[in-house]
Amino acid sequence: MSVRRAVHVFATFGAGGPQVRAVQLFARLGQGWAHTVLAMDGCTEAAAQLPARVDVALAPAPPRGGLLANVSRLRGWLSAQRPELVLTYNWGAIEAAIAARSLGLPLVHHEDGFLPEEAERRLRRRSWLRRLALRGVPVVVPSQVLRRIATTEWKLPPAQVHHLPNGVDLGRFRPAPPPAEPVVGTVGGLRAEKDHATLLRAFAGLGPAAARLDLAGGGPLADDLRALADQLGVRERVRFHGPVRDTAPCYAAMSVFVLSSRTEQMPIALLEAMACGLPVVATDVGDVRAILPPAAAEGIVPPGDPAALAAALRRLLADADRRQRLGAENRRQVELHYEAGRCLDRFVQIYEATARPRR
Repeated sequence: MSVRRAVHVFATFGAGGPQVRAVQLFARLGQGWAHTVLAMDGCTEAAAQLPARVDVALAPAPPRGGLLANVSRLRGWLSAQRPELVLTYNWGAIEAAIAARSLGLPLVHHEDGFLPEEAERRLRRRSWLRRLALRGVPVVVPSQVLRRIATTEWKLPPAQVHHLPNGVDLGRFRPAPPPAEPVVGTVGGLRAEKDHATLLRAFAGLGPAAARLDLAGGGPLADDLRALADQLGVRERVRFHGPVRDTAPCYAAMSVFVLSSRTEQMPIALLEAMACGLPVVATDVGDVRAILPPAAAEGIVPPGDPAALAAALRRLLADADRRQRLGAENRRQVELHYEAGRCLDRFVQIYEATARPRR
């Protein structure tokens, strides 16, 4: 049986939701596919999670220039790869999408969310370029919010925009006995859009003996956040774990999971925490309210509001029975709607329908 090649162009291949899902899909597609990953920013942290028996090569990042120069370089590189399928991820890979279309290559584009500059309002030039580059191409989005943006702001035909929710491995992420002392925790890159600064301020507002705070993830704001923890007087009660290859043990050490982001669509870390039977406090971003069961609504707060975040945390930390009840409901919710195999198979169907057939 011949092996087909898929080329994946990411804005970044750092540890994050789209990269975790892509790694899961490499394994799901099986040994009939070989994969080449190009990270436009040169970051390949997620390579540590690549499956052992899947053929994945990492390509060096191209030199950066203007739009036309970048498209030209990517055209030459993609032409040499001769892929049966090109997969591009987010705005940072839009030049690769343009290059693939100009070569007539089968293309699927993924949009998983926005950086802070587009969280509230999309930039007009980017919306126009997405409309131009992606018309007629399958576009995969994980949230209803993004589907609405793609069809109304980018003017993409509804039939080409596929709302495919993310999934979670229910065997790997499962409930564990609660820790002896209360632990508030989160998993995610230490980047501006995750807004760990608001979480630190909320945690400081809980008082000196309320809990410990665990932050799992690395990123460019690590030093700034450590300095803020010092400034707030909570550094001794905050653990910075840095980049983590296997996040499952992180959730097992938590009593409450917190999502403090200013922008998200369908965060995989939220699904993982729910699968681990954790109660959740989260900002009202993307599809978070639709993902959580109705009973969890009290724990959904406005983004960027440390007082509201602290109040929601305080309610949960004061009531162990409520934590257990909400955690069990979160687990049932992901069992019903977000089991990884079913979710990943929907991606595979679109990829197989778009790719060139086997030679």
